[in-house]
Parts: sequence; C-alpha cells; structure tokens
Amino acid sequence: MISLQLINRIFTLWLVSHSALKKSVLAAVCLIIGMSVNHQGFAQIRPGGINLPRGTPTQGGSGAQGGAGGAQGGAGGAQGGPVLDDSTQNIYGPSTALHFFEDDILNNRDSARYQLDTALTGIHRWTFLDQSWNHLVDLGNYGTATRNTFYQPHQSVGAQLGFRAYDPYAVQDGEVKYYDTRSPLTEMTFVSGGLGRNILRFGLNQNITPRLNVGFRVQRFTSNKQFGAFSTINSEEKLAQNWNFLAQTSYFSKDKKYALLAHYRHLNHDVREQGGLLEAIDTTAFDADQKRFVYDGPARLGNRARSWERRHVFHVYQQYRLANGFQLFQQGEYTGVKNRYDDLNIQPGLQNGVYDNFIYDSTATRQAVDYRLVDTKLGIKGAFSGFNYRAYYRPRVYRVRGRYNTSDSTEASYRNVRFENIVGLWLSYYLKDSTQHLIAEGQHLLGRDFLLRGELSTRWFEAGYQTAFWTPDLLMQRYESNHLRWDNNFNLTGANTIYGSIPIKTKSLNFEPQLQYHLVSNYVYYDTAAVARQFSGSFSLLRIGAKLSWQKNKLNFRGEGYYTINSNTDIIRIPAMFVSAELSYDFIYAKVLYVQVGISAHYRSSYLADAYMPLTQQFHLQNNFLVDRYAVADAFATLRINRVRILLKMSHLNQGLGTEGYYVTPRYLGLQRTFSFGVFWPLFD
Repeated sequence: MISLQLINRIFTLWLVSHSALKKSVLAAVCLIIGMSVNHQGFAQIRPGGINLPRGTPTQGGSGAQGGAGGAQGGAGGAQGGPVLDDSTQNIYGPSTALHFFEDDILNNRDSARYQLDTALTGIHRWTFLDQSWNHLVDLGNYGTATRNTFYQPHQSVGAQLGFRAYDPYAVQDGEVKYYDTRSPLTEMTFVSGGLGRNILRFGLNQNITPRLNVGFRVQRFTSNKQFGAFSTINSEEKLAQNWNFLAQTSYFSKDKKYALLAHYRHLNHDVREQGGLLEAIDTTAFDADQKRFVYDGPARLGNRARSWERRHVFHVYQQYRLANGFQLFQQGEYTGVKNRYDDLNIQPGLQNGVYDNFIYDSTATRQAVDYRLVDTKLGIKGAFSGFNYRAYYRPRVYRVRGRYNTSDSTEASYRNVRFENIVGLWLSYYLKDSTQHLIAEGQHLLGRDFLLRGELSTRWFEAGYQTAFWTPDLLMQRYESNHLRWDNNFNLTGANTIYGSIPIKTKSLNFEPQLQYHLVSNYVYYDTAAVARQFSGSFSLLRIGAKLSWQKNKLNFRGEGYYTINSNTDIIRIPAMFVSAELSYDFIYAKVLYVQVGISAHYRSSYLADAYMPLTQQFHLQNNFLVDRYAVADAFATLRINRVRILLKMSHLNQGLGTEGYYVTPRYLGLQRTFSFGVFWPLFD
C-alpha cells in the first residue's frame, strides 16, 4: 500500500509552489507509480453510472441537491466489492462508504444511504463555474465574485444579509454529507489549472462506533491575476486565496429513537480587487464599441484594493421519536460573517471611474460589516395516513454592524438589531410510490413576509407554483462608506412563479422540456451608480427550454438550452439565448484503464451584462458595455486506474478562432486557453 510519507510529500510539493505545473505532473507520476507497486490492493472495478447524467456538483460533493424534495447524490457511483472475500479478508470500497443528508432525516427517510461517486462523468467540471453548467457568472477567473445567470426568487422568509458573491466557495447547509462507513474513508483531490489556479482538498471520515461517525474536510485554492500590473513577488501576483473547512458528526441511539447531526463550516476568502481592465475599449477604432483583449494590460484599481470575507457557522439538528409517526425535532444555527473592503490608495479608482467620488477621506477607504445570526427551528414531524408532515416555530435574532473610515485615524459606524418570529408547515403525500408525490409548504414571518408553495411530481410531468413576499436584503436597506451611502425603507419584494417540466424517456434518450414564469413586483436592484433602488411596478420573465441526455453505445451527450423573454430590460438583464452541452466517448484500454474523452461548450447571446462594484461586492446595471455573444469550448480526457481518477483538460480551446478573447462581465476578460491536470483519489482503509 502507498505510504503516508508519499502522501505527505505530494501535499508538501503543492504547498511550496502553488503554480508549479511540473510539480503537479511529478505528483501524478508518484501516484501512478505507487498504484503500480501495489495495484493488487484494489479491486478491479468498472465505473458505475459512467454514461448516465447526474446532478450538478457543488461544494458538498457531486450531485448534492437539498430542498424539500430531498437530497440526491452519488447513487450512480461505482459498485464496490463484497465486504468479505473467500479468504475472509476485508475488502472495502464505495459500497461500504455510504453517506446521507440532513434532509433525508428531516423528511423521514432515515434509511436513505448513497454510495461514494467514483464515476468519470463530470470530473472535468472541477471549477465552480463549470459545476454549475455556467448558471453562474464570475469575473473571468477562479475565486472571483459570482452572480446567478438567471433570476431566482427567494426560497425562504426572513431578512438576509445580501453578501452572496462568494457563496459558491463556501459549503452550504444542504450540501453537508454525513457518513456511515465500515472503514476509514480518505478523499484527496488535487487540480492544477494553469495560470496559478490550484485546488487541494483532503477529507477523512470514520465510524467510531456503528452509530457514531466523525469526519472533516479542508480545502485550499488559489488563482493568479490574468491582467493588471504587478511585480514578480508572489503575494502581488495572487488574485484569490481560499481556505475552507468542514467538520461533521452524526449519532443515532441504539433504539433509533434519538438522532443527532452537527457540523461546523468555515470560510476564509481573500481577493485582490482589480476593478476590471483599464484598456477594455479601443477608443481609436472606427467602431466605438471595439473591444480590446489585452491580457497583460493594467487594471483600473491599484494593488492595494482587497476584499475579504470570513464565515463561521455552527449547526445542529436533533430529533426524538415519541411514538410511531410522531417526532420532536430541533434545528439550530449560529452564523458569524465578517466582510471587509480596503483600498489604501483610492486615487487610481477615482481616476479610472471605479468610484464616482469620495465623501470623507481622499486617500484611503476602509470598511467592514459584521453580521451575527442565531436561527432556531422547533417543531414536530412524522408520518400519518400516507402523509409526511412538519410544523415548526422559528425564532431568529440578528445583528448587523457597519464600520467605515471618515479620516486616516477616525471611523463611524451604524447598526441594526432585530428579532423575527416565523411559523411554518410542510406536507408531502406519496400518490402510489416514492417517485410520485405532492408537496405543499407555507412559511410566514409574523406581520411581514410569507411564502406558499405547491408541487406535483409524477412519472409524466412535474408542475409547481410559488407565491412569496420577502424583506429586501439588509445591505440594500442600510449602507454607508467613503463612497456610497443609503438608508432605505423598501416595501416587500414579491414574486409569483409557475414552473413545469415533462420528462420524455426512451431506451437511449432523456428529453425534458421545461418552463418557468415569474411575475415580479417591487423588485430591488442596484442602478447604474451601484446604489440600491426599488422598482415600484411589476414585470415578467418567461424562460422556456429543455434538458437532453442521449447515449448510444459508448457515445454520450448531455446538454441544456433556454430562451428567456424579459418584459423590462431596464432593471434586469438576462441573456436571451443560453446553451451548455458536452459530448463524450468512453472506452477501456488494456482492460484496466477506463477513459472518457470529450468536448464541452457553452454559448450565451449578447447582452448588457451587469457591472461589478468591488466596494459592495454587488453587480449593478450599466448601459455602456455590451458583452458580446461568444461560445467557449473545452476539450478533456478523464482516466481511471483502479479507483484513482486523473483529469486532463484544455480550457478555451477555441481562443483565437474569430477573436482573441471574450468578456464575461463588463471589463473582465474570460479565461485564456489553459491546461488543467488533476487527481481524485479515495482510500478505504
């Protein structure tokens, strides 16, 4: 078996030099040599589910999907060997390293367990943007601020902070996996993506007893600047740096009446803000909108602008069964967020139009927002006459405190403290089997917000309706800094949503037409000056499209496409056309090497995409920079030797065919052509 010394050496190589691709290749060679030395220690297992479409991977792992409908993930992974062979020697694998989600326990699916996903399909989507199938928009590089491509109404009531730009880089509540393993499970991931993009993950889970499991996972990733003047000093070359930590435990009593799930999530995310490319428009060209693709050009902000966000989340869930069909449950969570923005030399930002003006200090800007939330849910749940039910009382108390500099040595502050009382009810009824069900849900913040939702899912169609009114984000209501300030008393934002799909399945084809319709009122947005505003009227959004997966022998296709009709492009901008797809081919070499080669592509039409304001980490309207239509193609090959998966990928393969580049956000260039190499390695003993 490969020694721990080898593992430590590989990790040390990466930590010493984040951007050394040659060391990445050396680490891969060491991995392959180590497997060759003792390949008999692993069973020869064919990847299970390699040709099947699966859910979009997230921070919590491949295919994790939370919500009332339940969590799904990893069930299509490789089938593990038996627990005992003929010589009674222990053999562990994916079938003995199971996991589940809190939603499974909450929704009375206590026996639900999912295998570790060891399929080749999808591992080439190692960046968070690729994992979302480009339903996210960033600033063109790994670890930068993000937003949703499409409109999404709120799914719960109660005021939210409003800092979401770094959400994809943090583990979310519904993504946390709790494990039930028969042996220690170690998961290691390393990807070197070129241009200083590197990610390392290490996780360990183990059952202390058959009913008690503990585990943790740590993540570190970095990226380097694509543009902007900087020296060769490593600290100035870095663009984004991320530390992410998760620790979780689960316990079930011997009589199965009591269950406890708990976890701690931590995010430490640091970004050197650039403000976009200074020379993005060629002012000497005949076409006034002629873009420049200067990957070595200067940025609009100096090297002393920085965004930093730290999150601490402590979460606990527990339930106790008083009688068959009747349980008490409690969910509790403490969240602490500290968000900071510093620019110790604001003159480049003032001269280049990132900041319109300054209010207090003409030399530097320093601001911080501290947020504390205690969120508890107390209720009853169970099953009765075919119904699953849940009723609860949810008290929330939060505090927001903002600080900003008024001079080099003085600062001012503002704060907001509020207590909220929420009640909720959730019902689910299975019509004939677990694949056909009806869900109804209601939430009400006493005296203010409310949400009602119903969904019917059958073999032939899925349809749902949601109506919701919610409090605008706390950041939109009150904000003060050296450059921007507002104090608003906005009305509730409302949205009525109708959605549906019709799954059509044949032996080799899955085709699912989809429709979403939103009628939005009192929408809150950031205007062209990056100031929070509320639109007093209503507008509608209609999105029609389909998801498609097709398999013929060893050839596979997966994709989705949407067309959006927007009745008010003055306050919300969405690309009219959106397509994301991939084509792959699977084969086996020398009976032991499983290979998948393919190409993936993404296209969106031209639109006036939202600009980015680093001061507030928010995207806002702009009318001067058209983000042109563009298709990005990537080529990839993924290999599997025993249980070790290897990734080879060339991103932006089509760079230079037509244009030298593209913009994803005004003044922010998309990623250049770059090569990625990665290793995904699970150990089961």
